[in-house]
Amino acid sequence: MSDTSTHNTQNRSGNTNPTLAAPLAFLTAPFRFAGSITLGIILLTLLLVSMAFGTFVESEYGSAVAKFVFYDNIWFHGLIALLALNLIVSVILRFPWGRYYIPFLIAHAGILILLLGCCLTWQRGEEAQITLPEGTIGTVAVKPERQQLNFKYTGHAANVPEPIRFPLQLGPFSWQDYQYDNWVKDGKPYKAPLWYAMRSGKRTIGEYKLAGKTSSDDILIDILDYHAHSKLEPVPPLEVSVLWNKTVLAVTELGETKEIPRNWEQITLDWQQRHSVPGLPDARGISAKMSQGERISYGLALCQEELTAFQTSRPKGGSNAGFWGEVVLYYSGKNYSVNVDQLLTLPVNRRFSVEGSDLEIGEVRFSERGPLIHFSVFTPSGEKGTLALFPDNPELNVHARKLGVFGSYWVDPQRMMQQSAAHAENPMLQWLAIERLDFMQGPDNRLYYRLWSGQKIIADGTVPVREGSKKPQFRIAVQSRDEAEIVIDRFSPQDVPGCRIVSATINPGNSGRQNEQRLKLRVVFDGKEDTFWIRAAAPTVVPLAPEQDQIRYIYGNGRTLEVQLNFETIELGFGILLKQSERRTEPGTRMSSHYSSLVDYVEPIDAADAKADFSQDLKKYRTLPKGESVLISMNRPSYYHGTKRGYWIYQASYVGPYYPDQPQFHAFYDGEIFPWEERPRESIAMSTLSVNADPGRGWKYLGCLLTVLGTALFVWKKRW
Repeated sequence: MSDTSTHNTQNRSGNTNPTLAAPLAFLTAPFRFAGSITLGIILLTLLLVSMAFGTFVESEYGSAVAKFVFYDNIWFHGLIALLALNLIVSVILRFPWGRYYIPFLIAHAGILILLLGCCLTWQRGEEAQITLPEGTIGTVAVKPERQQLNFKYTGHAANVPEPIRFPLQLGPFSWQDYQYDNWVKDGKPYKAPLWYAMRSGKRTIGEYKLAGKTSSDDILIDILDYHAHSKLEPVPPLEVSVLWNKTVLAVTELGETKEIPRNWEQITLDWQQRHSVPGLPDARGISAKMSQGERISYGLALCQEELTAFQTSRPKGGSNAGFWGEVVLYYSGKNYSVNVDQLLTLPVNRRFSVEGSDLEIGEVRFSERGPLIHFSVFTPSGEKGTLALFPDNPELNVHARKLGVFGSYWVDPQRMMQQSAAHAENPMLQWLAIERLDFMQGPDNRLYYRLWSGQKIIADGTVPVREGSKKPQFRIAVQSRDEAEIVIDRFSPQDVPGCRIVSATINPGNSGRQNEQRLKLRVVFDGKEDTFWIRAAAPTVVPLAPEQDQIRYIYGNGRTLEVQLNFETIELGFGILLKQSERRTEPGTRMSSHYSSLVDYVEPIDAADAKADFSQDLKKYRTLPKGESVLISMNRPSYYHGTKRGYWIYQASYVGPYYPDQPQFHAFYDGEIFPWEERPRESIAMSTLSVNADPGRGWKYLGCLLTVLGTALFVWKKRW
């Protein structure tokens, strides 16, 4: 029996020494398991289950969620790597291969080539989109799933480093969704495994140091929070009760005049009263008038500099104030007083140098009705900012935020009425002589106040913090005729004027809304620190001016840092000219049934225009070979190879049309007749095209073909 055992050992191991069989089997066991069919079945089962679940998730939440949770996740890549290793080892274990192994080798080679094609797609593939109005050219496409922070310096030309782009991986989920209770609170059973899978997705979080040319140019950023889908929720209005210490004159029933004390008055300052669209952010404030003419206003400081200007900007009076008063500019931590009368005598095309600063004032416009002064400020590097200042309604002031210049306009109504008979009975000046109480919410979410009349600041300070259920109550201008007692009945801190930012947990149907992404940042620059929310720009190459909550300015030492949340772009290597965009609807309905775009593939004539991302000047481009009048429809993509690589271009969506009574029409169309048309446009539409580059496409097709061929040979191998 021992002889038989020894003989069998020799046949299996190929070694005539029976004492070496056990050690060799022990050493090769892990290698054999790595190539075993058991491990292959386990890996294939896990991949199939994952992809089936991923298909369900994609149908519910969209492709961005499925890619983040499954296809771009490290654990999914690990499963594919293990499967590839299993296939390679299983082939090695069967060496030398005879004719009997040909179907096996072809099928395994097909799967490996298929996996190689998938890896090429993941690593080098591109998916982007480009949105164009008719008659315009785009040379780059936007990746709506890949954000980036853009930092741009402005200031003195000699001290302005190059812009910095910081790529972000934020994912399709708000960060509150990574808390288990928030994600599964609706009780849906499939959300628990989805939560475990999504936690391993790549996302940018924490502190990062962006190095500049010198250490003084370094930027420190701390990513604090992220809302993939956010909205503005209106907050309750500010409610203030005021009791003035002064008396008012009243006429009795007998016709006698006597002084009576004032009663408590409650003022409601509701931002929504200012907005035609509820919740729309607005940089300005709101005001209300009391029974005896006193005014109360409420504003929101978007940065610490604006709050400091509110607290420290004071009129100097005397020689600094002419008949029309004085303007006080807050800039780089200092206040500068400017005599308005001197500005009004400034010749056209001349500038006024602000004493003690490097600013100049020009382009002055003035209206006695109001009054209102409108002017531009210029820095030594030629940058320009515009201010519009009201002495009676400072909550409407427009500041040069980009340059960090904040202004206030002060007049002395008593002096004006005394010096000018024409203004003696001016109701606006009489109104200015009455007390005004301004409230300002600072970046720290606290309330600050100032009480003033004309050119005189009577009182200022910080509103006490609410303690429990006790309303903040305090006195101002104590022991003076302007003394008042104030109670803050209701105050809710705001993220943007009139609203707070709230995050919506991702749900089916809202996963594609890219224009409501918001990021909370802490940025340290030139020793200045700022914490703020910023909303992502629209994912388009069309140059759109950023709205108030889409750009942030941080003021350093003689320079300003602009911060924007944008999206990564890819250069196509050619331009796309949208000649016509068409949409068809179902008969008798407004439902779209067909989208199409007629495009030309173009290139710039002059190399100097090659860096333009978006252009409306068609004369600077020429049509490329085989790139004229290409029709792209929903089921008919186009392929074009530029100077860098080839792209498949698909019709994705349609926007518009816009008509002459809409601002978008005039923004995208100047009235000229397009070269391919015979009459001016009566409407302008936009098309969104999807741009796709897949270097693994051919390898995936080849892998599928070999896999099918190898499987077929398995069926027919018994005939060999």
